[in-house]
Amino acid sequence: MTIRKNVVVRACLVGALAVLGLNTAHAADPVKIGYLIPLSGSAAASIGRDMSRATHLAVKHINESGGIQSLGGAQLKLLESDTRGDPKVALTETERLITREKVPVLLGAFQSGTTFPATAVAEKYSVPWVVDLAGKGEITERGYKYVFRPTQVPAAANAEGMADFVAYASKATGKPAKTVAMVYENTDWGQDMANTLRKKFKEQGVDIVLDEGYPPNSPDLRPLVLKIKGRKPDVVTVTSYAADAVQLHKLLAQMRVSAMGYIGSAGGQIDSGFLPQVGKGAANGVFTTNGWAGYETAVTTPFAKKFWDEFTGTYKAEPNELSVSAYGAVWVIKDALERAGKADPQAIRDALATTSMKGTDLNKLLGYDIVIDEKGQNPLKKFVVQQITPEGEYRTIWPENLASKTYKMVWPAANY
Repeated sequence: MTIRKNVVVRACLVGALAVLGLNTAHAADPVKIGYLIPLSGSAAASIGRDMSRATHLAVKHINESGGIQSLGGAQLKLLESDTRGDPKVALTETERLITREKVPVLLGAFQSGTTFPATAVAEKYSVPWVVDLAGKGEITERGYKYVFRPTQVPAAANAEGMADFVAYASKATGKPAKTVAMVYENTDWGQDMANTLRKKFKEQGVDIVLDEGYPPNSPDLRPLVLKIKGRKPDVVTVTSYAADAVQLHKLLAQMRVSAMGYIGSAGGQIDSGFLPQVGKGAANGVFTTNGWAGYETAVTTPFAKKFWDEFTGTYKAEPNELSVSAYGAVWVIKDALERAGKADPQAIRDALATTSMKGTDLNKLLGYDIVIDEKGQNPLKKFVVQQITPEGEYRTIWPENLASKTYKMVWPAANY
């Protein structure tokens, strides 16, 4: 009798739980994502923090929306590691995340100098890696099968945008730029940018009057700015992360280096700390390439507005290309996991290789569709050029089809 009563009680409890909508089975295991990003120790740390914020926000939004549906609502779990901008740290942490944490997919690591060697470790272990923003061309030119770059294009495309914009502005205004001073940090990214700029400007007949790299995170760039001033260029291109970009643009203004335009390369000039540190006066008129067309063009859906409002409300700063790209990269992983149907490296890799995201709310936020070609690259991403207004706002001015309807390009931008 007692046994029968126990059985009945258990049956009643199970039935009650079912009525309440509670599952007696174990919840789906979380899906780990190994995330490498510079948060300290390098000139890129401030950008790394911006990207980390957006990456965590994407994980939060995906988990709140039900997680990975094909895996029973599994939640994403971000295992974040600070590379400190050091390739050796990136290598060690990648190995640890794969061998000890058993992550089925990796994300990061922003800087080309860390991403390039670390992705080789992922390839060795056959674990897929989604590159969020690193622009070194060779990252997707080595014939690797486990490395994908959906929200960034090689640095060459960024540099081509800079040079093509100079040609556009020269023709559109009838005030051609005939000379250029190129300054860039001596890193993989800086050298890649310089190589393409050098080629493009020569093809366009623009005379390169200064072509000089410098050690990143330099304490004093005054001698370099003196060289720029002595060459009297029509255009100055600046390929730098935040600390160096802030110092260079301050010095260009303080030392009254007169040029038609100072053009940044979607690095330090779009860092959230650039305007507060440089000041609206020194930043006024600065041009920069950007992988995102900005609020006016892209924040047009509830999905985009939710991202924008929560980012600005939480961090008291506006998202930029770097944070938007980081946010998008997580959603690409989400899409791959849904199609893979299991948290298995090979299945995720195969899903990433066949990624095709077109016309979605994410694409509208990013400003481009996402497909992955045979190299693991998304050929559909393009750069725009923005100008910083006297009010300290970034306004897209090129290409014309994405240009702001409320702002007109100023060229020449400086007293010339």
